[in-house]
Amino acid sequence: MDKILLEGIQLGIRVGTTEEERSEPQPCRLDLILRANLSQAGLSGSLDHTVDYVAILNCVEELCLERSFTLLEEIAQQICQSILKGFAVKEVKVRLSKTQPFSDKLSAVGVQFKRARRDLKK
Repeated sequence: MDKILLEGIQLGIRVGTTEEERSEPQPCRLDLILRANLSQAGLSGSLDHTVDYVAILNCVEELCLERSFTLLEEIAQQICQSILKGFAVKEVKVRLSKTQPFSDKLSAVGVQFKRARRDLKK
């Protein structure tokens, strides 16, 4: 299966277990790997035969910036669900990191989720 990569998406997301953490957006990085059948797009060169990268980015930005979250896990799950529901994608892998975590001993903390279309039915 073919893959689309959207790497290094930088967003300020209100995320944290305390109100203080969520009071200001925290710098986060997202990487997405989307599995889809891209053979028609490869043959035709037509946007109609692929997944619109701009639309995916807009979907992720809207989801992440419209409210606050307690956990990175919560954001990753919602990103996967939104993409699988809204786009012709068979599987989503999202890697999400806070780039200024709670300790200066860490350069980042994060999660990685992989969800497939079949997971939506559960």
